[in-house]
Amino acid sequence: MTADRPDQPKESPEKRRFRSASLNWLLPNMLTIAGLISGLTGLRFALDELWISAITMIVLAAIFDALDGRMARLLKTTSEFGAALDSLSDAVVFGIVPALTLYLWALQDLGNIAWGTALFYAVCVILRLARFNSELPDKPEYTKSFFVGIPAPAAAFLVLLPVILLEVTDQSWLRNEQLVSVILVSVGAGAVSTMPTFNGKSFQVPSHAILPFLAVIALVGGIIVISPWAVYLVLAGLYIASFPFSVLAFYRRRRHFEARRHAKM
Repeated sequence: MTADRPDQPKESPEKRRFRSASLNWLLPNMLTIAGLISGLTGLRFALDELWISAITMIVLAAIFDALDGRMARLLKTTSEFGAALDSLSDAVVFGIVPALTLYLWALQDLGNIAWGTALFYAVCVILRLARFNSELPDKPEYTKSFFVGIPAPAAAFLVLLPVILLEVTDQSWLRNEQLVSVILVSVGAGAVSTMPTFNGKSFQVPSHAILPFLAVIALVGGIIVISPWAVYLVLAGLYIASFPFSVLAFYRRRRHFEARRHAKM
């Protein structure tokens, strides 16, 4: 019988998990990698000037991004590795790929200034992800229904709006270099801003409205099949319109929170 060596380092839980990774642990990370592959494939399409195909792959990547974290929480397999992989994937797919796509689509003739706006957007998205990863877990309750700034997937959808609008309306002015540069800078600034935006985590459907809600979802699904880019534009417009309401809701909840806290003192 051999005794344990006292100088032998103990394995961390993360290393033990890598030695025997279950399907439950692998599945969320597989979804993250699928999203990364989709985003990089979108860049390949952009290099071939297949703009709608490029955006389709970014949308697909966003779907995988929405699923991986929820899958990890559902299966109770969240990990630091998964969080780091997800953040790196988001930086590439929603920061670098949209910036390069728009540069190739409209900005090459503008030179260094246009390249600077593309860089600005990409760096802002990466900074926003770094801030999100470093947020304290014990935030006040009223903040948990809001993101700080525009989240990375939404930022990607917003900067790509001119490409979709051109596809739907065939208005050539949408490919204007100055317009696209302004959009890149504006959305990038929104990503790193402290503007509160709804995150949808507190959204609940009342029990009496479940069937009508499902009917609406089915209707939207049918419209997506018929005219996906029209739905893209409507959702983007509604999201932009929600900004002032999210700011008002955030500060109203903060006032109520502070009033209750002072009342208890």
